[in-house]
Amino acid sequence: MNSILRNGHELYAALSGGNVDALRELLTDNFRGELTAGLPKGLGRLYEGREAMMREGWGAVGQWFEMSPVMEQMFDGGDVLIGHVHYVGKVKRTGKPIRAAFAHFWSFDGQRFNGVTQVTDSGVWRDALA
Repeated sequence: MNSILRNGHELYAALSGGNVDALRELLTDNFRGELTAGLPKGLGRLYEGREAMMREGWGAVGQWFEMSPVMEQMFDGGDVLIGHVHYVGKVKRTGKPIRAAFAHFWSFDGQRFNGVTQVTDSGVWRDALA
């Protein structure tokens, strides 16, 4: 297995388990993450820096939702890892179930991930909180 796929499996395991130390090892300091426009609670925007992504992006999602990624497929695009994922879980406040499909486009510098563009149906997330 090549390094981008190996690191991709480690990345999704770290995201699933909330392993902050592993994420810090897998992501560059200057990581840039873009979450889908229209996500509720102002989450759909660009996050500059690994810590901002972990705290204000994924961390903020974790304030509202209890979610785990379920990998469907992962593709090696050279310097880009493409992940087709479903996040499944619930709204913390109400227990309402949610299942949301994602495409992740992870940029990779040969050692670590330096960015992600996330594509999902933001309406699924807004509806879950309604």
